[in-house]
Amino acid sequence: MLEMKTYTHPRNDGTPSKRKFKGFNFYIQGNEKLSKRNRKRLLTESEVYLNEVISSLPLLVEDQIRKGVIGELDSTQTDYELLGQWNQMYDHYGYLMSDFRDQWEKEKIGKKSPIEEPSIIQTLISRIENLEKRVSELEGSLNSPEKTLNF
Repeated sequence: MLEMKTYTHPRNDGTPSKRKFKGFNFYIQGNEKLSKRNRKRLLTESEVYLNEVISSLPLLVEDQIRKGVIGELDSTQTDYELLGQWNQMYDHYGYLMSDFRDQWEKEKIGKKSPIEEPSIIQTLISRIENLEKRVSELEGSLNSPEKTLNF
């Protein structure tokens, strides 16, 4: 007769999995790897989402590098290294990823105060302020006769 296997630790105790690629809902399997299909999909689709983040952030390239913003995942890395990079980008900038925005907001609402996490509104306000500043600088340089613009 078959006996049921008993576990010393509950298999699902409600804590989030440390093997899950957030947003994609991919999991590293028991063999310590992603499936080939999920790895390929992660590497190709993540590039699109990470480029959305880069194009949406009002930061210089140097600031993005300093803050750890990446534009693509490196296919030579292990699945666990990819997991760490992707989840960090998703946690910090998931609201800028078009397909994951709603899911990210659902996960974050109620967990942290709105002041701790930048909202899309705060990001848009800072981008508008940046554009207004640049327009006023351009207007000032156009109005001063000694300065010429070189395009």
